[in-house]
Amino acid sequence: MDASGLEQAFDEASWFADVHIHEPFKALLALAEPALQASMEPNAPSANFTMLLTRLQLRLGAPLPPSLIGFWELRARSPQWRTLFDTLMSPKIFAPSAYLDGHDYGPEYRLSVAGVDNSIRPVHETLDYGYQEWFDDAAEGLRATATTWQNCEIGDSVMLDPTVARSLIQIASDHGEWVELVSDWCDDTGESPIFRAGDDYEGYADLLGTSLPQWLGLEVDATMAHLVTPDRATDVASGASLLGSA
Repeated sequence: MDASGLEQAFDEASWFADVHIHEPFKALLALAEPALQASMEPNAPSANFTMLLTRLQLRLGAPLPPSLIGFWELRARSPQWRTLFDTLMSPKIFAPSAYLDGHDYGPEYRLSVAGVDNSIRPVHETLDYGYQEWFDDAAEGLRATATTWQNCEIGDSVMLDPTVARSLIQIASDHGEWVELVSDWCDDTGESPIFRAGDDYEGYADLLGTSLPQWLGLEVDATMAHLVTPDRATDVASGASLLGSA
């Protein structure tokens, strides 16, 4: 919040919630302190989590983004932290075990398939079945590849190079939309870009961030926007500043 300059907006949201929806907001704030404490504790990941992480990286065939590892580890270690962010976020977060359990896809599919709630989410299929033709027909400026995606700005809608289909990791979903990480497009720090796509996106995907923390920040900002300026919450979730003019 401090780094993004949203402290004033958060204070406005706190005041609004305190006046209009005091009890729900009070319960949310009660989670914040223990969640913050858990995030600062130097506890080592459990042996089970470390083993799970090793299996995930072996299946992916590459290191996972450090921020994704940290995000999953905190969720596993702190129920308060997990509850706080689940409350602040709209999409449902997938558990890391989802990419290994609940489906029988071979290792060549990497982590592009997840078993969630008795259903299978093969996100790689969104770039199959004729998608290559759509991609080829799109204007050059709307095609994101390993060498061009970094020219995009947060909120831009682009078509992803279909060659990254099996490097996609769907990390969350929400009513016909999903949030996906392109693991092959990692930078020098090991972080990968995050996109939002969906059934009604006609093959396009919106860039949400160049790393997981940037996307998480947008989700929290959107929740604040629901309290301060509800009509702008959707725009904020796609990268618009909460402090911008309405």
